[in-house]
Amino acid sequence: MKDYSDWEPIYDFENESPYLENYNRPWLKYRASNVPKSIKFDPIPVHEFIGLTAKNYPNNVCVNDKSTDKKYTFRELTYISDKISNALYQLGTKKGDAVGIMTGNCPEFLFCCLGIMKTGAIVIPINPLLKESDVSHILKETENVKTVFVHKKNFRTMKKAQKDVMIETIILLEADVAKEGTITLEEFIEGVAPIRPDVDIDPSNDLAALLFTGGTTGLPKGVMLTHTNLVSCTLSTLLMAGEQEEGEDSIGKTVNLSVIPLCHSFGFLVMIIAVFGAAMIVMFPSFNASVVLEAIEYYKVINYVGVPVMYQMLINNPDFTERDLSSLEEANSGSAALPPELAKKWEEVVGIKVGQGFGLTETSPITHIAAKWMPEIRSESIGVPIIDTDAKIVNPETLKELEPNEIGELLIKGPQIMKGYWKSPEETKKTIIDGWLRTGDLARMDELGYFYIEGRSKDIIKYKGYKVMPREVEENLYEHPAILEAGVVSAPDPNIGETIKAFVVLKPEFKDSGITERDIIEWAKERLAGYKYPRQIEFLNILPRTSVGKIFRRKLRERIVKE
Repeated sequence: MKDYSDWEPIYDFENESPYLENYNRPWLKYRASNVPKSIKFDPIPVHEFIGLTAKNYPNNVCVNDKSTDKKYTFRELTYISDKISNALYQLGTKKGDAVGIMTGNCPEFLFCCLGIMKTGAIVIPINPLLKESDVSHILKETENVKTVFVHKKNFRTMKKAQKDVMIETIILLEADVAKEGTITLEEFIEGVAPIRPDVDIDPSNDLAALLFTGGTTGLPKGVMLTHTNLVSCTLSTLLMAGEQEEGEDSIGKTVNLSVIPLCHSFGFLVMIIAVFGAAMIVMFPSFNASVVLEAIEYYKVINYVGVPVMYQMLINNPDFTERDLSSLEEANSGSAALPPELAKKWEEVVGIKVGQGFGLTETSPITHIAAKWMPEIRSESIGVPIIDTDAKIVNPETLKELEPNEIGELLIKGPQIMKGYWKSPEETKKTIIDGWLRTGDLARMDELGYFYIEGRSKDIIKYKGYKVMPREVEENLYEHPAILEAGVVSAPDPNIGETIKAFVVLKPEFKDSGITERDIIEWAKERLAGYKYPRQIEFLNILPRTSVGKIFRRKLRERIVKE
């Protein structure tokens, strides 16, 4: 097992990044002198990367669990994750295996992630909102998942999914008593020495995590992220604020409010960034606007990171204008477009602008952020590429780079680009061309280098940061006994950017049956994940279709615009 105790990244202030195709990118002329042009480092596993911080700040609080009011230090983080890794090793978990974890935000998510990685196995975060069909698909697709960590609240879903897939060991989280066929986490690590397995890991090629995201088939597809992908993205994001001067060290003095789902790629990376930066992660079991506003005031939070729906809930909460939010120096939003009216209201009350960012699961996920050294923070822009990241706008047909302010497809190049799609080499080849990742998003870049998302060339709906495939929702709706046809598209939403709308044609015998929009929404709600069911229903007599019989989604979207 390699010794990383002397590991340090090298910040290069002289030479431009090897990932840049063009050294004359407009945003680079504004780059502050203390921001590295490139970051070089010997490949290091994520758990070793985090372990360096744990070694330097052993007595600092790493996690403050608000649901139990229990605090864990970095020493305890190392101790518990080492015990988990050894227990997994004794169970037979080896390098290259996959271990699932299905839970909401809780300290055990972090402990288990590190424990899994220390065995050389791959972390498979499973969204706790998923229904058993999606969970079953992920487990089947991965093939080598024999062990899963499951929160007690999600046990029933996992039990149902297990009918189609053989899981040898289910370890319950936050459970006092084990259920039939399971073992609690406490029982799993009881009496196990905190000694991690002796495993050699190739950080640039071995997978740290396999995150499942919406695919063109409507079913989740696995995105392979290496240790180097995640470490690169962490360092490049952190150093965008510039290398700190002597005496300015904020490491170990900041607070991160863990409100973004950790199973989501954005929340997953923010967790790694926070732990590496020795921030105290304050974990909430669920998002409550009043509680979060109180926490910002109490902990004097400097940087709040959330998604648009969270900003909407904070702004509409009566405590928004009553709490002291003066400690905030930065506010950042990701995962989906932030509606302009929300950004404006936030700035009026808090006094700072919300900076948007951009990324995909396929990019670990961050590629763009609002940089302080740019002329201004523009809430309508996704900002500029992070260190060691290039971006360009191209003609989607020819892939020829376009001039500033021309709308085309956004392409990304950098060390955070995924290794590829799990068991999908052809899909990977279509997505990554000459090192450039095709995002499928339509965007433009202005003369100063600010990027703006203008739409999507794909039909994926982004609901509260989650990707939803219309076909999957439609196929579910077709199972309703009264529905003849269904077409699903995104619809504008003033609070969260966009929502899910279904146009439905009823079977003739149900035309006068009294079925309402609410009836169909509630029916779908029972059968789809919490972020997948349609929020709006409109009845039509016939769906518009193309000449080859496909649903003409553009016509449906045009219909929404005309309303």
